[in-house]
Amino acid sequence: MPEAGYTPPQRLFLEDGQCRVRFFSEQDPDEVIDYDFTTFPVARPLQEAFARAFDAHVGPAGKVNSSGAAGNAFRQLGYFIDVLVFDEERPQAPADLAPRHLKAFLLNRGDAPTAAMAVGLLRSLLANMEGLTPQFAAQCAQWVPDRREKIVSRGSYSPAEEKAILDAARRVVRAAAKRIRESRGVLERWREGGISREDEPVLYEYGSILDMVETTGEMPRNKRGNGLARWIVPHGTVTDLTTRLHLSLAETSALVILLVRMTGENGSTIIKAPAAIHRPDGGAGPLATIQVDLSKPRRGPRRYMTTALSDLPPWAAAPDEEGEVSARDELHTPFGLYMLALELAASSRRIKGSDRLLVYWVPKAGKGPKAKRAEVVNRRNESGRGFRDRLSDSAVGVWGAGLNLVAEEPGEDGKPQRLIVGVGRMRVTHGAREQKPVAQTRETLANIYLRRDKSSLREYQKLVADVLEKEVVKARTVGRITRLSTADVAEALRDPEAVAKRLGVTTEMMRLLVARDADTVLAACADNENSPHSPPGEPCRASFLKCLECPCARAMPHHLPLQVVARDMIEERRTHMTALRWAERFALPFEELEDLIRLAGKPAEDRARTAAGEEERELVRRLLDGELDER
Repeated sequence: MPEAGYTPPQRLFLEDGQCRVRFFSEQDPDEVIDYDFTTFPVARPLQEAFARAFDAHVGPAGKVNSSGAAGNAFRQLGYFIDVLVFDEERPQAPADLAPRHLKAFLLNRGDAPTAAMAVGLLRSLLANMEGLTPQFAAQCAQWVPDRREKIVSRGSYSPAEEKAILDAARRVVRAAAKRIRESRGVLERWREGGISREDEPVLYEYGSILDMVETTGEMPRNKRGNGLARWIVPHGTVTDLTTRLHLSLAETSALVILLVRMTGENGSTIIKAPAAIHRPDGGAGPLATIQVDLSKPRRGPRRYMTTALSDLPPWAAAPDEEGEVSARDELHTPFGLYMLALELAASSRRIKGSDRLLVYWVPKAGKGPKAKRAEVVNRRNESGRGFRDRLSDSAVGVWGAGLNLVAEEPGEDGKPQRLIVGVGRMRVTHGAREQKPVAQTRETLANIYLRRDKSSLREYQKLVADVLEKEVVKARTVGRITRLSTADVAEALRDPEAVAKRLGVTTEMMRLLVARDADTVLAACADNENSPHSPPGEPCRASFLKCLECPCARAMPHHLPLQVVARDMIEERRTHMTALRWAERFALPFEELEDLIRLAGKPAEDRARTAAGEEERELVRRLLDGELDER
C-alpha cells in the first residue's frame, strides 16, 4: 500500500495545448513513455477523448502493464484514426463515432491473421471513452468470437531442426563458459599474488586488466579519450577484453533459447527471470532443485508463479555431441542451465546493479525504434556501450539468422529457405514434445497451441493413432474382466458355494463380493495378494484403474453407475488434455468400460446414469485425478 501522503505521478497532460498520456511500465518501473495525441489529425475533442480512454486502458487500473502492449494499443488506435480521416462525414466528437467505423477498421486490416485480435483490442480501448452513442458503446462491448482462430502458427520445429538449433546454442554457451571460467582462473591467481610482475610481466599486466573489467567493466582511455590506453591495446580490443569475463548479446540469446526449450516458459518470462532463487533441497538432496519466482503478465491476477527446476532433463537422455556430454550436463537440464547463467552473469549483474538472471555487455547500442508519435522519457537501459539486463524481442532472431540454418521444408518457390529461430516456436516445440502445459491449462495447450501447430500435426496424429490402436489391441488381448449378472448375485445370496465354484473364487470371497466388502471403485478384487501388478504375496498397490484389466477383478451390477460416470468423465477429458496424453492414460480403461457398459445394455446404462449421484461423481473424479493412488 502507498505510504501516507503519497501523490501519484501525473499521467494525463491536457494543459497549454498538450494532449499527452504518460505510461509507467509495471514490468519495468524504470521505463516511462509519453504518447502524444496532438499528432493525430482529428478534432481536439476527439484527441482528448482518445487520450482519456487510452489512459484508462494503460493506467494502474487498466488492462495493460507492459510498454510493448501499450505501444501496440497506441498503434491500433492510430490505424483507427486513419479510417476516421477518410470518412465522408469526418467525426468531430465521441458521439459521432458509429459502428460502421469499426467495420471499416476491420476491412482495412484485410486478411491479416491478427485482424480480429486487433478489433478486439481496439474495442476494449474505445469502451473507456465518454460520450459514445449507445449503439457504438454496445458494439465496443461485444465479444469478438473466434478471434484467435485465423492465426496460423509457424508450428514447432522438426526434431532435426530442433537439434540443429539446440546444438548451436550449446556450442555457443559452452564456449562462453570455458572462456569466462578460464579468465576468472587467471584473475584469481593475479589477485592472490600467484602471478609475478617480474617473472611474467605480460600476464601480470593482463591480470590487472581483467581486474578492472571484472570490477567496473571499464578500462583506462588514451589521452584523446577516443580509444584504450596504449599499454592495453596489445592485449586486445574493448570487446575482446570485456567479453573475457562477461556474456555477449549473442551468448545471452543462446541461453534464452535453451532455457525456453528446457522450461517451456515464454521468452519474455525467461528474459525477465530473477537471479534470486531458493534451494528447497538445501543443496544436499539426491536431485538438485531450485525454485524461481517468475512472472507471466498475460495471466492477470495469476501472473506470479513459483517454478521448480530440477537437475534432470524434461525428456530422455541428451543427444550425442562432440565432447563428453551426459544427460546431467549443465546444458541439458533446467537446473544446470539456470545455475550456469547465474554464475556467468554474476559480475555483470553486480556492476549493472540488476536483480535479473541474464545480464550481458554490448559494445554499442542505439536507442532502438521509437513507437509512432511516442517519446521515451526514461528507459531501463541507457543507450550506448555497457551492460544490459533486457533483450529485445528480435535479439534471439538476429542470433539465429547468423547460424544460417536451413529449414526442412522448402519455400513456396520450391527453393531451400532459411530456418527462422525464435522463442515462440521453441516454446511450441516444448509443448509438442513434452505434451505438458507450462503456465497454461491443459485445454489451452491442446486447443490453442498444438491444434495450430501445422509442423507436427501429421506426425502427432499418426503417433496418437498408433497409441490408440495399441491400447485397443491391448484391451482385446487382455480380455474383459469377469462380470456377475443380477441373477448371479441373487443366486449367490441363496447358494454362495455353487456360484463361488463357478466363478473360481472361495466361498468366503464370494460372501465378501456380495457384501461389497471387496470393492475397488469400478470393480471388486477377488485376490488382493496375487495381483499381476505386485509381487506374489504382497498387497496390490496398482491404481484402481488397473482393475479393469486385472484377472482378479469382478464387475458386479452395483458397480455400473460408477462405471458409467467414469466412462463419461474420461470422454469429457478429451477436450481438456492433449490427444496423446489422453490416449496414453485413458484409452485402455475407456475401451474396457465401453465393453462392460455395452454388455449391460442401454436401458441398464440409462438407469445407472440416473442413479449416480454427487458422491459417485466425486469418487470417480478423485480416481481419475490420481488422488486414490498409493504414493
